[in-house]
Amino acid sequence: MNPPKIAAILGVYGNPADRFMTRGYRKSAPSAVERIELVARSGMIRGIEVTAGKDDDLNQQNKKEILAALQYHDLRLCAVNPNLWGEAEWGRGTLGAPDAQTRSLAIDHIRSTMDLAAELDCDYVGIWPGQDGFDYIFEADYQKMYDWWVSGMQQCADHNPQIRLGLEFKPFEPRARSFLSNYTKTLLLIRDIDRPNVGLTFDVGHSLYARDNLGEVVALSQREGKLFHVHLNDNYADWDWDLNFGSAHLFDFVEMLYWLKRTAYHGWLSMDLFPYRTEGADSVIESANWLIRLCELVDRVDLNQWNELVAQSDPIAVSRFLRKLMFSD
Repeated sequence: MNPPKIAAILGVYGNPADRFMTRGYRKSAPSAVERIELVARSGMIRGIEVTAGKDDDLNQQNKKEILAALQYHDLRLCAVNPNLWGEAEWGRGTLGAPDAQTRSLAIDHIRSTMDLAAELDCDYVGIWPGQDGFDYIFEADYQKMYDWWVSGMQQCADHNPQIRLGLEFKPFEPRARSFLSNYTKTLLLIRDIDRPNVGLTFDVGHSLYARDNLGEVVALSQREGKLFHVHLNDNYADWDWDLNFGSAHLFDFVEMLYWLKRTAYHGWLSMDLFPYRTEGADSVIESANWLIRLCELVDRVDLNQWNELVAQSDPIAVSRFLRKLMFSD
């Protein structure tokens, strides 16, 4: 696993807001170009993930400026994510919206984001449909919503087969029940979409509060060959807090990194944090340091030895093994 391909979402370096502090927790937010410079200063982050939209990190108006900043700092654009959650037109959904015109607009936005990504030499577009889902019973036609998603994603995938599309699941928020609510449903949808360039974006925080086992998500996603991208953060398994990576679930992350190594995942590991009361750059650096040290811990043991430990199916043996690995007693 070492050295891991570490990236960060550009918004981490901005001015995070919530419903109580709607203007954000800082006096102002640096521009996208200024945030790229902040990323470069760390010397640890090689990839940048951006949001695409008329008022977001990347759009048709500033694309040359963003590309120039990336090239100047020798940084790679590893993901472009269309804003499918923060505009009024998406209030009742995107590809699964009950209104056909809204679904068509969402397809157009994803396609235009794919075009923008291709222009900037990025082959990955991440899709998090936060507004797709339902809040009340009898509010959604579950069968039609599913079919609309299959058809819509097929149209997007066929627009440019060279651009990979990753679907990001989340149990809830902002909808009470998200359409892409868990990894098993998302893998089923991906199988029905049946396009080689459609796969999964795995946000570990979303899985933690969905009560998933992180290693199992990796193992089953990789079994399908559909793990395209990983978002790293942490929480207390009750909400999507987007805390610093490694702050609550170290052992879960050790097993997850083992499965990433065992299944030969070579994609990006991208920091997806909301540092309300810490400096964004500091949170990313500390999270990256934990990631590097945990990768080193996993690499300290031969992969065959890890495999044998799993095959024993002995929790006490696992506990003893990890204790001796982490401490010198």
